[in-house]
Order: sequence, then C-alpha cells, then structure tokens
Amino acid sequence: MTSRIVVAAPIALLVLGMLALFGFALQRAQGPGAGFGINQIGMPVALKERPAPAFAVTGFDGQPLRMDDLRGQVVVLNFWASWCPPCRQEAPILERVWRAYKGRGVVFVGLGIWDRDEDAQAFLKDFGITYRNGADRTGEVAIAYGVTGLPETFFITREGWIARKWVGPLSDQQLSGVIDELLR
Repeated sequence: MTSRIVVAAPIALLVLGMLALFGFALQRAQGPGAGFGINQIGMPVALKERPAPAFAVTGFDGQPLRMDDLRGQVVVLNFWASWCPPCRQEAPILERVWRAYKGRGVVFVGLGIWDRDEDAQAFLKDFGITYRNGADRTGEVAIAYGVTGLPETFFITREGWIARKWVGPLSDQQLSGVIDELLR
C-alpha cells in the first residue's frame, strides 16, 4: 500500500500542476489580446545599414516604377495589402504625411503584395492615396527586402541605403520623426 502511495503521489502532483498550468493558460486566453489578433503597435527593427535592393515593377498608373530612379531622395517604401487590417489603419497616416513632405526631397512608394489588382486599386481609391504605388505580385521584391509581415516600411537614404525598417503600422509622429532624421 505504501509503495502505491509513493508512486501515486508524484503522479498526482504532476497532474495537479498540469491542471493548474492549463487553467492559468485558459484564463489568460480569455483576456484581451487572446487568440488570433492584429498587432496594432508597430516597432522599429534594428538592422545593419545595407543597400536597398533594386526593383522594377509596373505602377498602378501603368508607368515603370524603379528603385534606381529614386536616388537622390529620401524614400519611404511601404509594403501593404488590401486584405491587411493594420495596412488599412496605416493608409490614411501615410497619405497625410506624404502630403506634408511632398516636394521636400522625400518620395513615398507603396508596393501591394499578394493582392489582386482590382482589390489593390480599390484600396488606393478608398483611402485617396496619391503617392506612387505598384504591385509586387509574386512577392519577389518583398523577399529581397526581407519583409516578415504587413505593413512593413523601409526608410531609404538619398544614397540608396536602408537606414530603418519598421514592422507594423506607423503613427504620424513616428513616420515624421524618421523622415526628419534622414533629411538632416
């Protein structure tokens, strides 16, 4: 009888511990932010400054859109998709800041990835986007830049170097802060 207690006691403690852990996890899973959700907070990502990969796509206006043509200006390169809720949150902010910096040596470029052209163009129209946008239909450009999620924004110096990378939606202040730094 004693040997059964010696064997059963650790097993019972293990089971109780697992149940307590499961109960704690279940309780946390029912709180805010549980389950599948959207990262509403963007964050800068540390990276070693490197040349911005060259790309050439067709803009939604039908004209070529090439990274090499943008040298000499600060470039804000934003990867987005019409089906991405944080991209929808960020779209009016990007347009507002673009209008504030337009003509000051800054160019905004958007690349819609893994999207149907009609959905991407409807997105641009819905948000009144006026800066250049094109389609990265295969994701090739996104892969070259190391995009890990959407939206993702790259800040490129006048010399064509990636100075900053931002994962997630940006606020007006965050966007303006990085642009101001690169314009100095």
